[in-house]
Amino acid sequence: MAQDFKAVYFSDFPAESAKQKSLTLAFGSKTKELYEAVRDLSSEEIRLLLKADNYDDIITTAQNEDLPLNTYCLRQLKQSISQVKERQLKFSFPGIEDQTQLFDPVTVTFKGGAKEPFVRWYPYLQGYSPQFVETIIEKYAPDSKCILDPFAGTGTTAFTASNLKKKAYFCEINPVLQFIALTKIQVRQLETVHRLKLAKELLNAKQLIKKVEEFPTDYRLHYSYIETFGDSEFFNPNIYKQVLKLRTLIDEIALEKPLISDLITIAVLSALVPASKMKRAGDLRYKTVKEAKKPTPSLIETINQNLFNMSRDMQYDINGLKTTPLLITESVHSLANVPYLEIDTVVTSPPYVNGTNYFRNTKIELWFLRCLTEKNDLTRFRAEALTAGINDVTVAKTSSENHPDVEKIVSILKEHAYDSRIPRMIDGYFSEITEAFCGIRNHLINDATLAIDIGDSCYAGVHVPVDKLLSACLQDLGFVKKLSVPLRQRRSKGGMLLKQLLLVFKYRPQTPSFHAETSISQLNTGWQKFKDTLPHQQHPFTKRNWGHPLHSLCSYPGKLKPAIAHYLAKMFVPENGKVLDPFAGSGTIPFEAALQGKLSYGFELNPAAFAIASGKIQPPIEKECRVLIRTIEDFIGKNEPNKQEVLDAQEFGFNGKLVEYYDVQTLEEVLLARRYFQDHPPNNPEGLFVLASLLHILHGNRPYALSRRSHPITPYKPSGPYEYRSLIERLKAKVQRGLQKPLPQEFQPGKMFLQDATGWWPREIDQLDAVITSPPFFDSTRYYLANWLRLWFAGWSPRDFKGRPLGFVDERQKKSFDVYVPILRQARERLKQNGIVVLHLGKSSKCDMASELIRLGKKWFRSADVFDESVAHCESHGIRDKGTVTSHQYLVLY
Repeated sequence: MAQDFKAVYFSDFPAESAKQKSLTLAFGSKTKELYEAVRDLSSEEIRLLLKADNYDDIITTAQNEDLPLNTYCLRQLKQSISQVKERQLKFSFPGIEDQTQLFDPVTVTFKGGAKEPFVRWYPYLQGYSPQFVETIIEKYAPDSKCILDPFAGTGTTAFTASNLKKKAYFCEINPVLQFIALTKIQVRQLETVHRLKLAKELLNAKQLIKKVEEFPTDYRLHYSYIETFGDSEFFNPNIYKQVLKLRTLIDEIALEKPLISDLITIAVLSALVPASKMKRAGDLRYKTVKEAKKPTPSLIETINQNLFNMSRDMQYDINGLKTTPLLITESVHSLANVPYLEIDTVVTSPPYVNGTNYFRNTKIELWFLRCLTEKNDLTRFRAEALTAGINDVTVAKTSSENHPDVEKIVSILKEHAYDSRIPRMIDGYFSEITEAFCGIRNHLINDATLAIDIGDSCYAGVHVPVDKLLSACLQDLGFVKKLSVPLRQRRSKGGMLLKQLLLVFKYRPQTPSFHAETSISQLNTGWQKFKDTLPHQQHPFTKRNWGHPLHSLCSYPGKLKPAIAHYLAKMFVPENGKVLDPFAGSGTIPFEAALQGKLSYGFELNPAAFAIASGKIQPPIEKECRVLIRTIEDFIGKNEPNKQEVLDAQEFGFNGKLVEYYDVQTLEEVLLARRYFQDHPPNNPEGLFVLASLLHILHGNRPYALSRRSHPITPYKPSGPYEYRSLIERLKAKVQRGLQKPLPQEFQPGKMFLQDATGWWPREIDQLDAVITSPPFFDSTRYYLANWLRLWFAGWSPRDFKGRPLGFVDERQKKSFDVYVPILRQARERLKQNGIVVLHLGKSSKCDMASELIRLGKKWFRSADVFDESVAHCESHGIRDKGTVTSHQYLVLY
């Protein structure tokens, strides 16, 4: 007869080795159900159910009842489990005044939901089960309508609230957990027929994963690994190579099937640590010698098993979401700057003060998601997170005045702690969590319910009663504690008995809550003057070549007029201020801000535009530019185009084929120069400046151009005679012209990021004075086609032109303006409290962009002004199709 076994640790078990100090319980076929109920419980939890801390106590009781030890233990477990299910079992914890029914211990951990559909997609060990959340809501907030989880993890609270047909908001600072939650939302929003189709496609993706070796490695991901982790080796070489290839494969899939790509990404994220040299046991660490000897799971097989499980979950999710949870802010601290949300219930589990570094624990996954690109990125993430571990303690974090009870514990820790950071950690934790709840209470209705799952801690033998200290801090904010509900017991490494509790509060401020609508005292007089006089339409700003010559570093379709950028930066960015343009294009706004001595950042997904913008805001050294040009010249002289390059030139093109644009010898030089930049991606100001200069001379209607006669902005089908034009000579001349006029003394170098504005914004983008941008106009010209030749040179293949544009906002916004949600949300978070957003938009008969964005952004911003400007004055530059825009709009949000 088959049996199952469960080992239970007892410190007084008669054995020499600590590893042997376990009582092994045997379960037969008649106790199969009981085994399933306890198999995932810890020894501490089973001892709790056995009502015995010591082995000797169990022996004595079993003998007194004249029962075999195993029989007695199984009977006691069965009785305890039955009582738990009936909510009749009570446990007494020292120091807890309020006693109430106990939750099933396993539901308050990740184990309780580990096998639940969707929960098992990613092993977030700090999470809890959906059943736990559902019980809290039904028991303590049955009439709730709007629920917030400010420390959401993978979104269990938000999804459970949605299943109960309640509005749900959540916050989560870790991009890995954000990504998982947001992807689940996308999937569960689908109608059943579409979700079943997606599940089938996910199964088919398993065959593609097996072909990963056919894909090239992702050099950007490799470089970011070196910059972030240095010489650390988290993978065996062959596994590391597979990981880099998987990144390329996923990016390829994203061109046509972005949601499938995201789901495969989750399957990979869950497989990375198991396939690595690391082990996540509390903290992420290297495997021990003994652990390393065990076979490492196959990365590909693990991913495919994950895909299978995910597909099954999607098939069984019959009901989908009842409401759509919304990521309202990443950081809980940003809630203070968000308009009133009218929350009636908060269910959450803040980070425990247990030394766990939540970002270091997910650093491999963060790297794969491209959220870590340099060594300082992890530090930046930790700076934003709640101080809950020793490594979170930094000089930059300063604590405000704490509750006297907290100060008392901190003083004791200063005397006894083995590390000076420990008392600072406790001080910082309570200071920061108090500040967080200050922001949360701004969104609560009176008598709102607050339920917090929390655990206490012990350091250097000093007990830190987190539940009591947190209750004291919250009491000063208007939270009245109603219950302390015991959940489970655990022990510290030193053997001290610790507890996990559910604290339940009601929000009852001493003075009535007043949620005032803040307002801008005034939009500066410069803005009103701008609207009245439209200075960019006056001389000398109407001149085609107004401004610094670097504005003409490379022609670019749809470029914002430099004079407009000049005035917007001047009006809305203070002296020495910081500004971001998330749709930087060729860098007009960041460059104008830089010319005024302001620190500017920009995002751009188009690799050609990225190079152009970078060339403007990161000044190169002329000598280094000349060295690079000589290197390119040497490369061209020693190589010849291969057959595939020649074939592509003959077959590829939109307004004519590539071979039609150049003389045979010039075409060879163009092909080789392109190959050089593909083999040596520019990563410094000189490389980007030279590339931008070369992009400019690719086509045009003047002698500087390498092509036959075409158009300098859009490469219309060429005409005129074929004649050899030296790439190197024209490149030298263009670079020299670009460096001829010096930058002003007050020029402040900026920084461009090759990324999607709807993705995660780098952590260094923070404390902005303004976000100023001109997103793609609705139903505007397709910039990727209007700029196809430069995009091709910057690295796009014919396949890219079919898939990559689907990821551009100008295409995505045609389906839904929701594409702007992550942009508006992150803008709110990265702005200073009095920061401002200025959007230069296009209005047409098909779409009033300002109205759409005001509606969409009302969760994060209020509208200060909308101003329409006629486009009658705009120059056509000889371009035949400029879209359907009837006027330009200036939308100001605060």
